[in-house]
Amino acid sequence: MNKSNGGKQHKQCDTIIPQTNLAIEHHGKPQKMTLPNGQPKGFQQVLEEHGFNVPKKMCAKCAPVCPWENTNCCLARLLSKQDDFVNQLSMLETVIKEAGHKCVFLPKFHCELNPIEMVFISHF
Repeated sequence: MNKSNGGKQHKQCDTIIPQTNLAIEHHGKPQKMTLPNGQPKGFQQVLEEHGFNVPKKMCAKCAPVCPWENTNCCLARLLSKQDDFVNQLSMLETVIKEAGHKCVFLPKFHCELNPIEMVFISHF
């Protein structure tokens, strides 16, 4: 997602602003993720529609990654903490579920938690 509207970015799915949003007047309101002309919205506008007063100087994303302890260091971090974005299915999950299958993501690099590894180990 870009900081401002338009440009080269993926179009997001429309959402409903959750009841857990800080701005009570926005609870339950639908939020379109595209402008009337079809261009995708940017971080700035989406957060303002969620009721945030976002400083114009705030960066879109921290580089290389956000400091773990910060909760409002950049626009991407603010948006990632909103329940409607946390609970949104990824494109991969959507395709798998539409095909009638279940999708389970396992922790990376933890063979102790991966059931396939446990089956492999038990046969030797």
